[in-house]
Amino acid sequence: MRKILVIVLCVACSVATYAQLNTDRVLAIGRNALYFEDYVLSIQYFNQVIKVKPYLTEPYFYRAVAKIQLEDYQGAEQDCNAVIERNTFMPQAYYARGFVRMHLDRYAEAEADFRQALEFSPENTTYTLMLVEACVQQAKYADALAGIESLQRRNQHSFDLLYERGRILFEQGDSIAALHTFDELVQTHKHNPDAWSARAIVKLQMDDTDGALADYNQAIALGTRNAGCYINRGILNYELKNYRGALADYDQAIALDPTDETARFNRALLRAEVGDLNNALDDLNEVLKHRPDYDKAIYQRAIINSELYDWQAAIDDFTAIINRYPTFAPAYHGRAQANEKLGKKRAAFDDYERIEQLRQAAKHNQKADQSNVLNTQPDVAHDDSPTQARTRLFAADNSTGNAIDNVRGSIQNTYMDVSSEKNFVLSYYQKADLVRKDEHYSQAVNDLNAKRLLPGAIKIVNREMPLTQTLINYHFRSIDEYSQRIVAHPDNAYLYLARGIDYALVQDFSNALADFSNAIYLDSDLALAYFCRANIRFKALEIKVNDLAADNVGTESGMSDKQYAYDFEMIMRDYDRTLELLPDFAFAWFNRANVLCVQKDYQSAIRNYTNAIACNTDFAEAYFNRGLAYIYIGDTQNGISDLSKAGELGIYQAYNYLKRIRN
Repeated sequence: MRKILVIVLCVACSVATYAQLNTDRVLAIGRNALYFEDYVLSIQYFNQVIKVKPYLTEPYFYRAVAKIQLEDYQGAEQDCNAVIERNTFMPQAYYARGFVRMHLDRYAEAEADFRQALEFSPENTTYTLMLVEACVQQAKYADALAGIESLQRRNQHSFDLLYERGRILFEQGDSIAALHTFDELVQTHKHNPDAWSARAIVKLQMDDTDGALADYNQAIALGTRNAGCYINRGILNYELKNYRGALADYDQAIALDPTDETARFNRALLRAEVGDLNNALDDLNEVLKHRPDYDKAIYQRAIINSELYDWQAAIDDFTAIINRYPTFAPAYHGRAQANEKLGKKRAAFDDYERIEQLRQAAKHNQKADQSNVLNTQPDVAHDDSPTQARTRLFAADNSTGNAIDNVRGSIQNTYMDVSSEKNFVLSYYQKADLVRKDEHYSQAVNDLNAKRLLPGAIKIVNREMPLTQTLINYHFRSIDEYSQRIVAHPDNAYLYLARGIDYALVQDFSNALADFSNAIYLDSDLALAYFCRANIRFKALEIKVNDLAADNVGTESGMSDKQYAYDFEMIMRDYDRTLELLPDFAFAWFNRANVLCVQKDYQSAIRNYTNAIACNTDFAEAYFNRGLAYIYIGDTQNGISDLSKAGELGIYQAYNYLKRIRN
């Protein structure tokens, strides 16, 4: 009876705390959600804090970061303004606002913000690089180069800085100086595929096709994930009449980035040339579905529709081109022929007459009007600079927290940027994967679902899906309903487990941890409660390490530090207890191995991945992570074998990493 009373009191205290709205705690939960990319949910927490304490700066700043990730730049700018009104000495706020203004094409204002951020933090590399980009966008190349040179005094051979210097020189029109800079980049970073692709684009523009092809070959041999390399090599292969090679390159570019319009457009041109008209038409339709104003694609579709005898569709497309390029004679010619086929002789005559007028006008005007000439050649892909990449993904260096991102099981070779598969958790939702559509099986999870105590079927997933507003509201209501049921049945461990899962989904780690602990208190053999508690403890540790990194910018810190020994001990105890109760629960072995990787104990991690594979011989994620661990300790042969198996089982990234290892 005493045990039940303690738990009821805990519930009552928790509800009372929520009623009073502990803003520090709600702010912390919001930051948890932000860190784990649950942006819509994080905004709801920050809204609560702002409503109660509108004078605070932090909730406005973090809400701005969440809005940036959701591409609500106007809303983010308003929040940054609110931060600066309340605290004019916060460099991250100026940086965030400058970042937003870059996306709004207000480069002069962005430049002013980055300069203000640098007033407070003059040594900050990220702020300087963004200032450089703002200057480049305004064609202020001297200022941009001055920014790069100031950074190079501290780090002469930095990849990013050499890359940026070469890019700026190239945009300035100094191809020779740009080529010399990229030569230096290749010499100092020969294992980085981006160095070779950067030099290749300069050679391509200088008509050094042999040199460009050699550089693209090297970038691809090193395992580049840049679709542009395959696109541009495809163009070079096309010019060399190597159509099979060109098509393979475009296919690979689309596999890397299915949304790449340039790759699909170029593939459509090639397919049309070799007579594969229907597939070419499919490519163009896909391009125009996402970019309906892509003139070159409209024109090519008009030509293909003509060849497929779809005359009216061809006329519609030729007319769209003529409306935009009224002196583009080939469009009139194509439309005239289509009108003839449909028996519209008057319309065809008008088009032919217009062509003759254009021809006569050209005779008297030696200088052609290039503004009305549609370029119908394949599109060249351009490399994104490191600075431009920053304009697509916001990461204020000591605020939102990316300090330990991708540290779990990562391979540290300078030419690799490899992230291991993440921990498995219990969730109702799983982020979609275009290749891996299967769900992982667990008898323990099936048994839990069979009890029908949960509102839906729970899954074991490692690709967690951010919640929509509808799901957020649903899970908050679910928490309230479970709280009422717990008051009526305080000795039911499964109710605590279910509510703990809800709390975990809304990123409330403290309450989730309390509920999993109460479930274990009531039923010490409830294996999945131990598993869930270990996962929550690990997530909480990530946040703790991130906060410490934010407070100690520039110092070396990581999750393997001895100061976190107690946290790791508690996490491992919970996984150990899970495995005592469920020895064949592969996911606990897998998560345990990931935790060991974080502690840099790769040999022990390999043994745990091996145990996971023994429980499930088709465990793709375990093969993948074990392969990375093998490579880290220098056992390349076993690493390659595991990565090959992971690729076979559906982790397609493994094939890209295999290329890098073998080269």
